[in-house]
Amino acid sequence: MHTSFQWAQALEGNIQEWIHEGFSRHSDWSAQVLNIESNTGFTRIQDSWGPRLISKSGEGQSTSVATRQLGYETIAGNQIFKQSMMVTEEYDSRGQYDSIKREAEDLGKATIETLNIFAAQPFIEGFSTSNIFYGDALPLFSTVHTQPDGSTALSNASATSIALTDTNLEAELIAVKQQKGGTGAKLAIGGNLLLMVPENLEKEAVIITGSQRRSGSDFNDLNFYLGKVDTFVNPYIGSDITDLNGTAGSDTAHYLLARGEHQITLSYEKRPRYTTWDDKDKDAMYTKVKMSLWNGWKSWRATYASKGDGTAYAS
Repeated sequence: MHTSFQWAQALEGNIQEWIHEGFSRHSDWSAQVLNIESNTGFTRIQDSWGPRLISKSGEGQSTSVATRQLGYETIAGNQIFKQSMMVTEEYDSRGQYDSIKREAEDLGKATIETLNIFAAQPFIEGFSTSNIFYGDALPLFSTVHTQPDGSTALSNASATSIALTDTNLEAELIAVKQQKGGTGAKLAIGGNLLLMVPENLEKEAVIITGSQRRSGSDFNDLNFYLGKVDTFVNPYIGSDITDLNGTAGSDTAHYLLARGEHQITLSYEKRPRYTTWDDKDKDAMYTKVKMSLWNGWKSWRATYASKGDGTAYAS
């Protein structure tokens, strides 16, 4: 009777290498756009804002003490993902290494695909009332974001879902630069802006932001956006993608993000890891991939988006 699992031990390193090869076939786009963090379980996020202005005073007068305006509280919990593959002793002894390799590579590919689509979910569902994360109980992109101090609601979304054009991008650029904090102070967003688009808008976006001269102009005008707005084409937000909640992406929606300022986040409790174990009853070995993480936004500020399809939007 064969009582040892030397065959499994010999195969273990190869399987993990093949999984990693499959994982590496596609790039992880998230670090180019999102804030990447780590966590140790449930995450509690509390917005707070200092004073907009310091108080007027005079000679010999007391100094007022600044207070903070509490914003919204948000609680984030991790989503667990895991999948395993099995190889029997008989499958190994018959030399089915090509099939084992393909299965391991496919498991790696599925891992990076899951990660990329999960990271895209805040954008794919960014206009949906079914995806509520932040404490104001509104979509990430909304025309009616309530202010914690009770002042006039603010918007980071186009109410008319304007298409991506040279002129419309200017309006969106102004809108994101004029956003205010929880007590009305201007955010002072600079020029480090990222225009994220699906593959269907790649050509238009690159022409608008990357041309040496202004696109569509007969007068050789300077391209205002060159060096101010970078374009990122995200292959995981278009209509060919359906996210893990069953929501399809969009070929017209586009997103303007202030890098270093926006707070759309992907937070890992456990990054993808591989574990292997033996089942002596089945004469088999298993290799499992597991990860746990959350996606969401700590604030909607420093972002702006349009559905891009010309429809009215008021959510």
